[in-house]
Amino acid sequence: MSYKTDTSDWDANTLHETRLNGIGIVIIACALISACTHEPSPVGPRFTGRLLLLAGENPNGADLFELSAAPGGSTYNYSLVTSGVFEAAASPDRTRLLYTTKDGIQMRDLRTGAVKPLVKGENYCLAWAPDGNRFSYKQKSPATEKAPANAAGAPTKLYVSDLDGKAKLIWEDPFGDYGNVSAPGQSSDIERSTGSSGCAQWIAPDRLVFDRLLGAVPKQKKGGEVTKPNTTTTAILSDPVKLLNTNRKWSFEGVCEVGSAAILRPHDQAQPILLARSLDHLETLDPSPAPCTGCRFVGFAAQSCVPFFIEETGSTSSELFYLNPTNWQRQRGAHLSQTFSVNARMLIKSSARLMIVGDAPASLLLIDTESGETVPFFPKSAEPAASALVSPRPIVWIEN
Repeated sequence: MSYKTDTSDWDANTLHETRLNGIGIVIIACALISACTHEPSPVGPRFTGRLLLLAGENPNGADLFELSAAPGGSTYNYSLVTSGVFEAAASPDRTRLLYTTKDGIQMRDLRTGAVKPLVKGENYCLAWAPDGNRFSYKQKSPATEKAPANAAGAPTKLYVSDLDGKAKLIWEDPFGDYGNVSAPGQSSDIERSTGSSGCAQWIAPDRLVFDRLLGAVPKQKKGGEVTKPNTTTTAILSDPVKLLNTNRKWSFEGVCEVGSAAILRPHDQAQPILLARSLDHLETLDPSPAPCTGCRFVGFAAQSCVPFFIEETGSTSSELFYLNPTNWQRQRGAHLSQTFSVNARMLIKSSARLMIVGDAPASLLLIDTESGETVPFFPKSAEPAASALVSPRPIVWIEN
């Protein structure tokens, strides 16, 4: 028996498959050509990590929120951590958060969520030592008939405490914080920098600086020390504590976390902004002028000495730029199609590429510091989320 193979059907099928493959190749080639000839759509800056911020304004304190990026990076999850917070400060390593309430100073572990009460009383001006082992704070003296605790001029005390709440008195100011009349526990950025008796700032693990206001009181001798009126003082945390006067009174805008560089200016003067490479000898400090006039210091990049500034270039625009920390030369800036209030709070990522800005009434923005591209955390369609974050003040950016 013989068999005859019919190849006509096989030839037709093969030809059909070949044509389909050819069409597929043409479609793929067209897609590749189109991709090469059209610019990709800009992605825009994207937030990663976690952000803790204060929001809301009332005499009983603000709400502390935690915000994180949702899967995909285009939306955000946020949750209320606690309420009744007057002030908050993150440790240099971003693992702990100090905050004040009507009950005193609390410390929250940002890894586990555990909360530890540290100090009772009406406290404010929280500041961490660079090594994260101690912190400073101010406390108003108990109220009396002549001097209510929240009155301007009520006596105040400056303390340094360890992380178990064991505190040491550094300085008692009999004249208090003249001009600082916020609700108990509150201290705004303006008050912190321009108040007659402002907040202390750490310049080394064993040293901090603060103002001593003595008004019209004549020079006093105490333990062989001549106390000058209206001076900036360095406290050396030895046993006993040593207090050194400066030749001038300074207002510190910021101190680098990983070095001793600082941005400062003469007390009670908006300009000029000055740059100090080292604070080892504050009593004879002679800083250099910043390479800008009319600009505003907004902060150092996280865990670095790269300082950022904003300079308004019009009624609705500004320029964001930074200085090379090696030679303090101004680097290329990014144009921003908006301005910010003096109360705006800003955090710059350690890579110095992204910045978070919180401003009133409900503005929370992510900004690319190189291109100036700005995106809101919450679009206008997300009204419930945006309305909950009134006057947002970013506290700490915990990066991935």
